[in-house]
Amino acid sequence: MDLIVELFIRRLIVDLLGKNSRFIFYKIIGKPKSMKYLAADRTTDNYQMISQHMSNVLVGMIVFIGLSFCVAYLVFK
Repeated sequence: MDLIVELFIRRLIVDLLGKNSRFIFYKIIGKPKSMKYLAADRTTDNYQMISQHMSNVLVGMIVFIGLSFCVAYLVFK
């Protein structure tokens, strides 16, 4: 069960939705960042790694909740 929760939360919400949404946002505003920068791999500073991860989590959760509300609205309309 822990594996399923880990895959769902970490991979889908944080990595897929969070990183990709931030990547698209930075491209739209004209300040593109690389995916490596947004992922903040383990070789970078700890503060930057935690900062990027928490930003990905926050954005990923907001996008996931928004998509969930949109799907629920379309289904139950």
